[in-house]
Amino acid sequence: MSSLHFDREDFGKLFIRLVLGITLAAKGVMFLVEGQSFLTTLGKNLSIVGVTFWPLFLGGVIAICHIVCGITMAIGAFFKTSTFLFGTFFLLEAAFKYHIGSNLSGKISYLVMLSAVMYGFMFIGSGSYAVQKQ
Repeated sequence: MSSLHFDREDFGKLFIRLVLGITLAAKGVMFLVEGQSFLTTLGKNLSIVGVTFWPLFLGGVIAICHIVCGITMAIGAFFKTSTFLFGTFFLLEAAFKYHIGSNLSGKISYLVMLSAVMYGFMFIGSGSYAVQKQ
């Protein structure tokens, strides 16, 4: 048991980066697979911050951003930019769910937690096992 080393913080960062990045990229792919009506609804959600034009286009941009940022987050390139964008996406989604009267203790707190994790990783960095070194 003494041969196990749990002091590998860069490996831990790599593991979390891979899991979150691949999961969020897959979420972006699912946004695209859902089709035009879902992308339009996704774009209309931006009305919470006053953006009401071209909802289909904006929904597609959000889906593409999830895919690209998820991949770059997983490989460790543009890591701080990707985590900042994801943190902002999650905060906007939480604000929208609060605006429509969603369950505060469930969905909204989960999104705020994800946003905090993303902003935390923005300050922590991607670690040694990344394509783009800090």
